[in-house]
Amino acid sequence: MHKCIVIMALLFATLASAQTKPKPGAKPAPGKQPSKQETAKRDSLKKDSLAKLEEVPAKIPHEFMVYTKKPRTKGDRTKLCFNLIHKDLALNYCMNDSLCLDPEVSKVMFEQRNGDTLYVLVFVEAYTKIDGFDDGRCSAGRETKLVFARWNTKTNQAKWKQKNISSCRRGITNMTKEPILDWDGASELVVNYNRALNFYEIKFDPKQYQLGFQSNNNSESDSK
Repeated sequence: MHKCIVIMALLFATLASAQTKPKPGAKPAPGKQPSKQETAKRDSLKKDSLAKLEEVPAKIPHEFMVYTKKPRTKGDRTKLCFNLIHKDLALNYCMNDSLCLDPEVSKVMFEQRNGDTLYVLVFVEAYTKIDGFDDGRCSAGRETKLVFARWNTKTNQAKWKQKNISSCRRGITNMTKEPILDWDGASELVVNYNRALNFYEIKFDPKQYQLGFQSNNNSESDSK
């Protein structure tokens, strides 16, 4: 008899405890302060949610690279960025460019130092990428450019000039006879391209590298 009474008492105590224990995620009753453990749990969830929304940019490594910088605000524009390296120096520069996106190929074609100035010729190429509607005409297209920089390593300032030599989106066709990446770096580099009814030719002479691009037409945009 006494054993039955003890068992019944333990059963009633267990049921009473289950009814008063708050459900997971339930709000505390009015006037009741949440425990420190509950508060810490909610705060940690908030921090995790914010961390997913905030994109922390990765530190740029000390190496040559060309990459696309996407706009973060409504007023920003898509940019093509260059990270040039010379010994322990680094120069990072971004120019507005929504055509040559996330380039698959980038290469320093020529580099020569004269006093405090470093002259650099860079080849950049990306498969054509279109945001939004795409009718398929540029599915195998290329966006190709040559970029020339005069970098004053003493002041860490540079002047830039670019030539778009292939673009499916702009209707520019590269007509150079030999692959540009096969250039030997010693002979004169001659690049030919066509846009609409116009034909263009630009040259880069490693013996006169300080002149940069020599062109029969100056319609291509320059960046300083």
